[in-house]
Amino acid sequence: MSAAGAVVDASRVARLTRRWPRIERSEFMSLEEVRGEIDAIDARIIELLGARQQLVMRAATFKRNEHEVRAPDRRARMMVRLRELAVRHGVEPMLVERVYNTLIDGFIELEQQRHRALTAGEVAGSVAPRPVEAASGA
Repeated sequence: MSAAGAVVDASRVARLTRRWPRIERSEFMSLEEVRGEIDAIDARIIELLGARQQLVMRAATFKRNEHEVRAPDRRARMMVRLRELAVRHGVEPMLVERVYNTLIDGFIELEQQRHRALTAGEVAGSVAPRPVEAASGA
């Protein structure tokens, strides 16, 4: 994405954020307008998922084994934090929990694949050793 595109996206997100009170006051004129706003939010969510995926793949390089990839303690802390965020932003906490459980399961699967590939490469001597740090969980 170009720098100009990033500015436009950030501007659109800021505009959508300011617009949320309109949603509660039913100021949208048509179903098409509502759907257009939903589509814009979905596009931003997908963009953010792409950024999250890149970070998850990077996190895999710091982990020594599949238990560290799964990071159950980190996941438990995340779920508490995400439920609190849901309440703060007026989102149904159970929905957030279900969405994030699915999201995290999918990212763990990708991260495990990445971790296995890195580990296999190290065993074969085809890649430089990975940094060894405390497991932070992705």
